[in-house]
Amino acid sequence: MSAELELRWLKTERLSGTVKRFAEFCKDDVKKQSQQDDFDFSVYQDAIKQVVEKLDDSIAIGEVFNAD
Repeated sequence: MSAELELRWLKTERLSGTVKRFAEFCKDDVKKQSQQDDFDFSVYQDAIKQVVEKLDDSIAIGEVFNAD
């Protein structure tokens, strides 16, 4: 199965701002990276999940601190 299909869980429609741009980048980038012999999809996918989670958390925290 192609790496692109494996990222079906990464739904960019529900995201916004920085996290959405990052997710869209990853969906495009995985196509290029999967062509490399040393590409490890599981490591790439774990990294995406960590960054998306951190960005989601930072956006939520930012909304708390910027609330009027």
